[in-house]
Amino acid sequence: MDYRLLGRSGLRVSALALGTVELGLEYGIALPGEPPRLSPDEGVRLVHAAIDAGVTLIDTARAYGASEEVLGAALAGRRHEVVLATKVRTQAPDGATLRGEALRRVMRASLEESLRALRTDYIDLWQIHNVDDALLAEGEAVAAAFAEARRAGLVRAVGGSTYGVKAPLAAIESGLFDVLQVTYSLLDQRLEKGVFPLAGERGIGVVVRSVLLKGVLTARGDYLPERLATLRERSRAFRELVAARGGGLSPVQAAIAFALGHPAIGSTLVGVRSEGELREALGATKQPLDPRLRSELAALRLDDPDLLNPSTWGIP
Repeated sequence: MDYRLLGRSGLRVSALALGTVELGLEYGIALPGEPPRLSPDEGVRLVHAAIDAGVTLIDTARAYGASEEVLGAALAGRRHEVVLATKVRTQAPDGATLRGEALRRVMRASLEESLRALRTDYIDLWQIHNVDDALLAEGEAVAAAFAEARRAGLVRAVGGSTYGVKAPLAAIESGLFDVLQVTYSLLDQRLEKGVFPLAGERGIGVVVRSVLLKGVLTARGDYLPERLATLRERSRAFRELVAARGGGLSPVQAAIAFALGHPAIGSTLVGVRSEGELREALGATKQPLDPRLRSELAALRLDDPDLLNPSTWGIP
């Protein structure tokens, strides 16, 4: 496993990180006859297998159902082996972003809930879920909540999770965050020109997610509805290219390796449903992509923001 520093945060993490939404929620493009999500015991075994393989960065969130509770059980006796990241939601029940003192109080309460669920006394990377303009307008309250948590020794570094291109650029300019979690894949390369260089200049660590675009870059892509036919066909073209030129890599491995090979990326989050899927993902760390194949994969990019944002697809 390759280990990298996340910008100015001081956190050294595995290049391949474990995303854990599947530990707490049904997520992604379902396959016919697929069993439900992992049981808590299966989730614990999966986390242990990842740690045993050298994965150190594990990412969760209050919004991921029972994920924090499963992780808390899995990390009993092993907390010191991981860099633990979680996220706080900053919206009221009606979806409006909280403001001022109310925002600061909710952030602190969420942190305390995460600490209890995760059975730990500190979070390595505390992140805000879905940073947008409304949240950044409350920068003073966010900074106060971050500073309070740091003074109390509850948080080592702070970050934010973003979508699209505009939001991460604004988040970097705000100066609030040590680390940004952004979307990136061989289909979605929009951040390469603006966001990645600016993050590097400012010392902001970059963690990428959605490298399989919610399963599109796997056989699950065949089960996309007709309204997403463009994605379905691009998925098939990708898999055919990997089968012909991948040198034995699976599509999952090729997609992960594409992200791992970008020098601006500190860590690449991958969600898995089984130990078999974990082993497959780990295979992407064994060798870099052939430069010619990387160039051919890069040519498959899309730039339609609706196609690249799973929240617009109508799929859980």
